Amino acid sequence: MFRVLRLVDWLNTGVAWVFSWAVILMMLITVYDVAMRYFFASPTIWAFDITTQLYGLHFMILAGYALTRKAHVSVDIVTELLSPKVRAVVDLIGYTVFFLPFMVVLIWRSYGFAMTSWARQETTWGIAAIPVYPIKTVIVVAACLLLLQGLVHMIRTIVFLAGYEDPYSDPREAA
Repeated sequence: MFRVLRLVDWLNTGVAWVFSWAVILMMLITVYDVAMRYFFASPTIWAFDITTQLYGLHFMILAGYALTRKAHVSVDIVTELLSPKVRAVVDLIGYTVFFLPFMVVLIWRSYGFAMTSWARQETTWGIAAIPVYPIKTVIVVAACLLLLQGLVHMIRTIVFLAGYEDPYSDPREAA
């Protein structure tokens, strides 16, 4: 079981590594657009739309990786005062009551959103008419990756509460 948990961690880390390069691509496109605008008086018609989509891709697809690193925003003013076991119970309840239902609805609704976009071959409204259905599909993929990582977190929390140790988890992050 722990190997499956590690596989999900590895998957999200690999996806993050691959798509982290989108930032460099955004920077290069922006520099190119600025150079074309200021030095050649010929701005691109596609740079804004492409960089916006790349930013959306980067922001969304790294959500699962952020969860592996506990980088999502959390309000832990009260839970910091609790023991690690009680904190784990509160965390598990929060994931069960809020995270899981939200993720199920997000995947369900974003799937319909993406499929409608694919059926219509939806494009941007600009002159370049760049397809948007791939980026809408990223919403579904990112939500699935985040759900998987959330389930891994929940399983590790249950393992911690049961008194077992996940050989792949960092013992400093037990709860």
